[in-house]
Amino acid sequence: MFKRTAILLFASLTAFAPLSFGALKIGFINSQKILKDYEGVKTAQQKFEKEAAKWEQEAAAMQKELKDLKNQLEKQSLLLSNERKKELQDKFQQKYLDYQEFLQNKLGKGGDAIKKNEELTKPIIEKINKVLDKIGKEERYDYIFDAAQGGIVFAKKGYDLTERVLKELNNQQ
Repeated sequence: MFKRTAILLFASLTAFAPLSFGALKIGFINSQKILKDYEGVKTAQQKFEKEAAKWEQEAAAMQKELKDLKNQLEKQSLLLSNERKKELQDKFQQKYLDYQEFLQNKLGKGGDAIKKNEELTKPIIEKINKVLDKIGKEERYDYIFDAAQGGIVFAKKGYDLTERVLKELNNQQ
């Protein structure tokens, strides 16, 4: 719904642009191609994969420990005293909980993988935005769209209706 409204708003702006604003200069980028071909992204990806490989090794070691403990319990179950059996079961349960916590901390929502990805991509996105801002201002583009995402990545400040819309919405309350 919002996307359709934005497209209709843009269409109406461009339809009347020659009358009120003069000719609009519009450009576009393909962010997927930029992210695929930019060396900075490849370097960041390699750093992320190196870190992820460490996490995978830790997880594999924990899985092996769990499997070995489970096998020990199954093979020796009849020979163990109830006390020793309970001790091994408790140990297995604690190791399982530690493994689940490890996975959550590394791969879960807000985990280390997400934080590391954000840490590595933030400077790249900032560089891309600076380049887009520079090109937009120097070459006097009114809008630069992202063909891959369907959104505006640069626009002259004068065309931003956000504050006006917010003011109207707030006045309606």
